[in-house]
Amino acid sequence: MERYKHVYNSSRRQGGAAPWLSWAYLPLSLLVLELMLQLTAGLPRNFAAILGAGLTAVSVGCLLNLLVTLTCSEKANRWIGFALLELETIWFLIAFFTDNSYQVFMDPQSILSGAGDVVTGFGSTLLSVILKGLPIIVLYHVPAVLYLVLQGRLFTYRHKDLRQTALFLAVCLAFWGLGAVASTRGEVNRLKYNSEYRYDNAVRSFGLLTAFRLDLRQLVAGTPDSEGFAPVEDPAAKDPAAKDPENDPGQQPQDPSTDPAQDPADDPSSEQPQEPDPVEYGYNEMNIDFDALISSTDDKDLQAIHSYVAGLEPSRQNEYTGLFKGKNLILITAEAFSKEVIDPVRTPTLYRLANKGIVFEDYYQPAWGGSTSTGEYSMLMGLVPTAGVKSMKRTIGHNLYLTMGNQLSRLGYFSAAYHDGSYTYYSRNETHQNFGYSTFTGMGNGLEEGVSKRWPESDREMMDFTVSQYIGQQPFSVYYMTVSGHCLYNWSGNSMSKRNQDKVQDMDASETIKAYHAANLELEYAMESLVKQLEDAGIADDTVIALTTDHYPYGLEKGASWGNDEDYLSELYGYPADSYTARDHSALILWSGCLEDREEPIVVSGPTYSLDLLPTLSNLFGVEYDSRLLVGRDVFSEEEPLVLWTDYDWLTDRGYYDSSKGEFTPTEGAEPADEEYIARIKAKVRNKMKFSKAVLEYDYYGILFNN
Repeated sequence: MERYKHVYNSSRRQGGAAPWLSWAYLPLSLLVLELMLQLTAGLPRNFAAILGAGLTAVSVGCLLNLLVTLTCSEKANRWIGFALLELETIWFLIAFFTDNSYQVFMDPQSILSGAGDVVTGFGSTLLSVILKGLPIIVLYHVPAVLYLVLQGRLFTYRHKDLRQTALFLAVCLAFWGLGAVASTRGEVNRLKYNSEYRYDNAVRSFGLLTAFRLDLRQLVAGTPDSEGFAPVEDPAAKDPAAKDPENDPGQQPQDPSTDPAQDPADDPSSEQPQEPDPVEYGYNEMNIDFDALISSTDDKDLQAIHSYVAGLEPSRQNEYTGLFKGKNLILITAEAFSKEVIDPVRTPTLYRLANKGIVFEDYYQPAWGGSTSTGEYSMLMGLVPTAGVKSMKRTIGHNLYLTMGNQLSRLGYFSAAYHDGSYTYYSRNETHQNFGYSTFTGMGNGLEEGVSKRWPESDREMMDFTVSQYIGQQPFSVYYMTVSGHCLYNWSGNSMSKRNQDKVQDMDASETIKAYHAANLELEYAMESLVKQLEDAGIADDTVIALTTDHYPYGLEKGASWGNDEDYLSELYGYPADSYTARDHSALILWSGCLEDREEPIVVSGPTYSLDLLPTLSNLFGVEYDSRLLVGRDVFSEEEPLVLWTDYDWLTDRGYYDSSKGEFTPTEGAEPADEEYIARIKAKVRNKMKFSKAVLEYDYYGILFNN
């Protein structure tokens, strides 16, 4: 009783304030916010994640308590506490809204770097999202409001002496370590915490507080990686038959009926024609002296990168090498495009391009980081955007030797890039010339002269206005980033949906899906205009069009963008979009007029994705490149198909691996995959992720090609 009486009397002397409650409130508030995020964002909850989040909340809360007592004024300290709690609340709300809109938790650096662009480019959409999300905003502000109401009566924040400061620091460090221990229980968690760390993954696995802590760790010291590049044994090396010339993918196989011991030509009675000599295909590799590069640096990590690349087997050239040599190239990243847009009646031009060119039956466009910028990066660079939304901007000043823009520019091609959105968005005015395009034109630096200002802008108007600028400049290399297919999909806020509303009214679909198709009709009309101009100029046979999307049509998921009470994405697909493979299954168009006269189209049946586009185009155009320096593969090579996602999930022709569960699901009817195979592909994926990161961090192409 005496103990409680002492606390009571102490509280009375301090106007009702209780020091212990003051110290506990900030850690408890952080934990409450963490649990709110898990509940409202629908994150998988497990004991380890909650325990780790709780311990981290105590650690961060103790640190905040020290910051709150910086001054000698209690009143000032209480308001500092409120300001810090309000900042924490806003941070959690931003995390919620980015995940709700883009299905990804963006790291703080990405959010800060893109905040200005979002406000200026999507101000009306952002306001709509905020208004519709007011109940959640109010809910998240409960701890801050409660603090504000009670601060004068229950909380006291007096300046701490040296002993108290040391105590709080000790508690902070202790709970920091305990949180790390709790979070890394199990092999899967240890990998996600260390060598396979990704911010979005970390939030989903460990909570926002822990992810932020890990992001700070990476910023200061990099991601812990004790494994380096994993050795990956080529299965062909185990199989002596693979080295037999008859099985060599670099040669055309001889007729097995031919007996090498007896040449049919020696038999006078034989009228069998002489078999042609097998074609010897070279390798897609460049003359790079990796031994000299290794000896020229003392940086162990850089030496490891050189050794890794040097140890890779380059892909062989093949019968499709140089198929498009000397032709023009129009490369298009189409905003939120999907395979469901392609229809023989509604979109006849897109249907023609998809079925009369090279047909990709199993193509994927990973979301990467939930943004257009990451989709562009993967397509143009042929690498995983390991820095998320920041990846594109971090290429400024780097040597981007292998992009198609730069490869063709070195051959004397006329080049230009266009975007019917703000020319400064994602710093495209600084990045795209570095990708090999001598000019970049968007809304604000010239395109507004031919494209009406609205939201979103018209792809058709962009094509009508720009084609004349390069069609007489052969050979040309042109890049488009479209915008007409951008969300939100409705009749009031989307100008392209409204413009084409009457064209989709007969569809058996919800109004949201009708609006999505209506917006993408503008891309159809843009491609119709482009192809007609090429044909009128007589250069359709000499021009290649490569078109794919930047990401799946986010904003259609249930609950996304604050307005979807139905799962419109699954409605669009016609099947549940409940996995990466379902969500990101898309379309790649690779067409040239010269392909239309073929009796049968060229078909690529295995799984392919956006990272495969650059090496495939490089091979088709017959340019000099090194396949070892790209993460994707030439789809016509003998290299095994592989699609990977940034959280280390992957797909091959044998099945799908879910890294969060550590489970492999085999493809029905495919060749069985044993543990050795799964371990080999896991190691291969880690290597490709590590290499993608190294290219960005080291300006690796600059090192190789004397930047």
